Amino acid sequence: MNYTLITGASSGIGEALARRCAQEGFNLILVARSTEALEKIAKEIEGKHKVVVKVYTADLLSPDAAYHLYTHCQKNNWPIRILINNAGFGLWGKFQDMSLEHMVEMMQLNQQVLVELCHFFLPMLKEVPYAHIMNVSSTAAFQAIPYFSVYAASKNFVFTFSRALRQELKPDKINVSCLCPGPTASAFFQRAGFDKIKYSKGAIMEADEVAETAIQGLMDKKAVIIPGFSNRLGSFLSKHLPAGLMAGLIGKYFQP
Repeated sequence: MNYTLITGASSGIGEALARRCAQEGFNLILVARSTEALEKIAKEIEGKHKVVVKVYTADLLSPDAAYHLYTHCQKNNWPIRILINNAGFGLWGKFQDMSLEHMVEMMQLNQQVLVELCHFFLPMLKEVPYAHIMNVSSTAAFQAIPYFSVYAASKNFVFTFSRALRQELKPDKINVSCLCPGPTASAFFQRAGFDKIKYSKGAIMEADEVAETAIQGLMDKKAVIIPGFSNRLGSFLSKHLPAGLMAGLIGKYFQP
């Protein structure tokens, strides 16, 4: 028996990924800070699908949290076949006005913890046939975003790291995919402090739609997975329009 480990699995895209993986028959290890939310999701999934669901409660920003998660899986003989690094958050506002402590925490969760988990679990993944890593980035990774500056930069790190790691792990037959969702129905913008989102309903994807595309793309071993036509179009334009023009246009939208 092997498992799919998903961080940030108590809500939003993480929860949707867990439910979609269960449809595929994958046994799960769900990681988040809320024991109550995780246990509720685990009970629902086990009641609906013939899979085993383990719950691990942790604040991944606490010291050595990634290492403790790895050793817990090792001690309990929970081999990981799919590692999904989904945990992360954003912060919106003028750079100078934002809390430096909160920005550093965001970089730690979005970047450092993700790298640590890849590093710790890699030996285990090498022992399991058809292993995968899916790192969750964002369409924010494709351009500079004023007032989401540090968040966008952190997700660009995830994107470039994932592309490089994919090449390194090809000889080991470990697939690495990078998921880049756009605006998604979740608590992301509320947590980020951005309370005036102006996207039309058609531009915001449901989390289960993102998860459907994500897991299909992962199974197809795609390098980059961008759910939704408007998000793919946006990423295309970001590559072909001048970077300064894109930053100016986006900055007007997100300006406080």
